[in-house]
Amino acid sequence: MIGVTNFLNEIVPREFSSEAAGIVDTFPDVKIAGAQDNQGILSAAQIAAGLNSEGDLDGELAIGISWPTSFMSWSTGGSPPFEPDLATPTDSNEPYLVWLTYVLAQDSLPQVISISYGDDEQIVPYSYARRVCDGFMQLAARGISVLVASGDDGVGPGGTCFSNSNTSQAMFLPEFPASCPWVTTVGGTAGYEPEVAVSRFGSGAGFSNYFSMPKYQRSAVDGYLNEIGGLYEGLYNRSGRAYPDVAAQANHDIIVWEGNVTTIGGTSAATPTFAAVIALVNDALIAAGKPPLGFLNPWIYSGAFSALTDITEGSSIGCSTSGFPAKIGWYAVTGFGTPNLGKLIAHAFHPHKT
Repeated sequence: MIGVTNFLNEIVPREFSSEAAGIVDTFPDVKIAGAQDNQGILSAAQIAAGLNSEGDLDGELAIGISWPTSFMSWSTGGSPPFEPDLATPTDSNEPYLVWLTYVLAQDSLPQVISISYGDDEQIVPYSYARRVCDGFMQLAARGISVLVASGDDGVGPGGTCFSNSNTSQAMFLPEFPASCPWVTTVGGTAGYEPEVAVSRFGSGAGFSNYFSMPKYQRSAVDGYLNEIGGLYEGLYNRSGRAYPDVAAQANHDIIVWEGNVTTIGGTSAATPTFAAVIALVNDALIAAGKPPLGFLNPWIYSGAFSALTDITEGSSIGCSTSGFPAKIGWYAVTGFGTPNLGKLIAHAFHPHKT
C-alpha cells in the first residue's frame, strides 16, 4: 500500500478518469484533528486559491503510477508552533506531530508514505522539529519508507536568506522535514536526453542546521564537498544532514483538476512519483515472499544508487546564487538521481549484481 499526507485544508479529490478510476470510491481517506472535507465542487474563491491542486497532484501521480497497489490518504488539521522569518512572516507550517501521533498509534500502515510539504527549517522550533524527526525514526524502525519533497526554492528564496537569530547573517535556508535523516528526500528534474536538474524553479537542496550528517551518507557527501571545495563557505553547515537523496521529474506534470487538464510542477510532484516507483518495487518483493524495502536511505547509499539515473547537469539555484552545482554521483540538488524501475527491482532481488 501507498499513502499520501494532506495538510493546509488539502484533500485528494475523488475525480479520476483512467483504468484506475474504480479506486477513487474505495480508498480510505482519514480525517485527523478536524481536517476539512473539501470534496465536491469548489467555489470560485477556492479555485482561484488552487485548493486541492496539491492533493490532486499527489493522489493522481501516486495512484496512476503504482496502480493496482492499494492507496490511502490522510488529511490533518491544526497549526503547529512557528517562528517567522523573512520568507515566511505568517504561519503556514504543517502539523506533522499531530499526524505522526495518529499514525504511530495504528497497528497497520502503508509500506510507503509520500509527503509533499515542507517549511524553512528555521521557522520550525528546534524542539518541535526534533520530536517530529523522532517520529519519522519510529516509522523507519517499523519498516516504512517515508519520502519527502526537498522544496522549490533551491538553497533558499532570493532576498530572504538570512538567519533568524542574526538578521545580518546571510545563510542558505535548509528545508524541514527534508532535513530529517530518517526520511528519503526527493529533488526535481526536467527534460529527457538529457534529464537535468529543474531550472524553472530551484529544486530544494542543502544541509541541515538541526541534524548532523548520518553515517550512511557521509562518504558520498564528503566526496562531493571535497570536489566543490570552499564554494559558499560559511553559508551552510558542512556537517549537517545533506539532502536530497534522490530525484524524479518535477516540471509540468499533467493532472486533471476541477475537470480540466492542466500542468503543475515542483518537488511535490517528484515525491509521489518516486514513492510510487518504490511501491512497485515492494509489490515485486512481496509477490516473491520477500519483505518490503523499509527505510530506504541505507539501502540507497550502500549500493542501490547504481540503479538510479545519475543527473549531471544543473544546479540548486536560490538565495540569488547559482546554488550547488551538479557533479557525477551524489550532489546537492538531485541526490543520486532518478528511478529506473527495472534496475531497482533487479537490485532489490540481487543487490550485489548491479
